[in-house]
Amino acid sequence: MKNSLHTWVTVKYKEDTFDVHLLNDVDTIYEIRPIDSEINIAPLMNMDAIKSIQQKVDEIKGRQSIKEEIMQYKELRQINVSEHIEKKNGLSYLSWSWALDQLLQLDDSATWEYLEPKKFGDSMMVFCKVTAFGKSRTAQLPVMDFRNQAIPNPNAYQVNTAMQRCLAKAISLHGIGLYIYAGEDLPIPTEATT
Repeated sequence: MKNSLHTWVTVKYKEDTFDVHLLNDVDTIYEIRPIDSEINIAPLMNMDAIKSIQQKVDEIKGRQSIKEEIMQYKELRQINVSEHIEKKNGLSYLSWSWALDQLLQLDDSATWEYLEPKKFGDSMMVFCKVTAFGKSRTAQLPVMDFRNQAIPNPNAYQVNTAMQRCLAKAISLHGIGLYIYAGEDLPIPTEATT
């Protein structure tokens, strides 16, 4: 785990999962937020809960430090995925199975979960949360047809297809293949430092 002002780890406590923001020395809890929330609930928590969360942070520090030192977003975004892009009707997709394989090779403790789909009229949006390298990222994707138009009243096959594409998109939020969604054919080069 790098010493920085913005070190985040994801911790499970009882039945809930929290993003924990650690201060400079990575031993001081600065914020505790429910997953995918911007609200710091640390001031509302009792000392026993904070101590338990601190213990969870201490347990994962060694494992996280190795992964965060090895792979950061700036390295993940440089991975060339061009040979694994699927084209359909002029649009590019990253194979979800290849993206998942790459993710698990880099972080074998990575997890993913599909959140509750949401209906918008007769169309549907699916959500996927991927936790890897000590960070959680959530992507959303409408259930779409081959023209990228929302499908009215989608069936199970169409929803499953959208969920797998959403998984690939959530993986890309960690950096692997994100350049595809920017319409690029190759990774965007990192600017040279002077």
